[in-house]
Amino acid sequence: MSEILERIDRLKQELDALRPLPPETVARVGQKLRIESNYHSNAVEGNSLTLGETRSLILHGLTAHGKPMRDHLDIEGHNDAVKAVEDAVGEELGLTETFIRQLHAILLKEPYEVDAETPDGRPAKRRIGIGAYKGAPNNVVTSTRETYYFTPPEQVKPAMGDLMDWYRTRDAEGEHPIVLAAAFHYRFVRIHPFDDGNGRMARLLMNMILIGRGYTVAIVRREDRDRYIQELERADKSEDLAQFIDYIASCCEYALDLHLRAARGESIEDADDIDREIALFKQSFVRSSAAGGQVAAREYVERVVRPFRDYCRSKVALFADEFSSIDDSVWNIKGQRVDGNVLELEFGAGENTSDIPENASLISNALAFHLNGFHGTNSETRLAVENRFDPIRCEWRFQIDNYLTGQYDGQDLDDLEKQFNRLLRSMMSDLRQRVRWP
Repeated sequence: MSEILERIDRLKQELDALRPLPPETVARVGQKLRIESNYHSNAVEGNSLTLGETRSLILHGLTAHGKPMRDHLDIEGHNDAVKAVEDAVGEELGLTETFIRQLHAILLKEPYEVDAETPDGRPAKRRIGIGAYKGAPNNVVTSTRETYYFTPPEQVKPAMGDLMDWYRTRDAEGEHPIVLAAAFHYRFVRIHPFDDGNGRMARLLMNMILIGRGYTVAIVRREDRDRYIQELERADKSEDLAQFIDYIASCCEYALDLHLRAARGESIEDADDIDREIALFKQSFVRSSAAGGQVAAREYVERVVRPFRDYCRSKVALFADEFSSIDDSVWNIKGQRVDGNVLELEFGAGENTSDIPENASLISNALAFHLNGFHGTNSETRLAVENRFDPIRCEWRFQIDNYLTGQYDGQDLDDLEKQFNRLLRSMMSDLRQRVRWP
């Protein structure tokens, strides 16, 4: 079993030990996860509604001005489908082809038309049916501009029959629920049995398998869309699902974390997302207008990197009494200057960011903490945050020891702090397993 699966199982055991949770806690967490899964699963497919607009639509029936009606219908349909999955699990209904087709009809709500092309390249319209397998090919172009050929329409029925036979066999053999759910997702997507909605259906069915076996849902986040697609394509090329399974396992962590926080009486509420949305809106214009492939390096370090570094240090310092020693490495900043020369600087406590050029082709930075001797044990824990910023993308990676706990694309300090908090929660969960508390 991989490290991430072991880690998720430890978190689940920790949560199971706190069950049963109060009904109000279950309801609050369930509603939050339902809203977020609706938003992210649809956003991955290009839905334009924000998280706030999704919340308003689901909780209050309010539509967003200027947004396509199809986007609202997709959110409403997905919300109904999530409820249908929860009801099916509660009634202990099995996963069958009949249920899958019924769920598809709930998800898409009603037939509609999309733009298409005839075989000779002329514009056309294609009708999307609901609750029935596809009647025409729905192949896609991958990130390498190659065409990926899904199962032909005439072979979908036997392919789905084979998938369900495979699922029942692996389930009876006691396959790990996350392995089973992730592999089912992959196999379903590679059949692509419906005219539309296959990605959303794959994630819904994956979560049905997970919650039916006592796990929390896996949320593929909007900001992880590129990685999600890359993991699917990597599985195609290697014919090995190990990395995709690990990725899906990492998607389970957020929901487990949320349940644990609620079970301990901690807040699960996030600040209003309008500041984040404004920041992302502004970033999109900054990136698209970056002159000559440059980034404002000094301004970025002052505005984002340094305050975030200080935040990380302040939180790690709170653990000083729990360890025999805590060291943080020198803050490293590297990159490529506009003139082509390499940028490589090391900063201690009294750094002077004026040494950083105003503009650069790219910059990267890293901060690592080494925490040793937890409660007299020989434990060693390493927390690391790495960042790369260029005119196209600003990417952050969060690690505990050699395990990647999260990735984030963007410059919003609030989001970065939340990612680091998740890293700390992951560390605390691991440490609980190392020491037997009285």
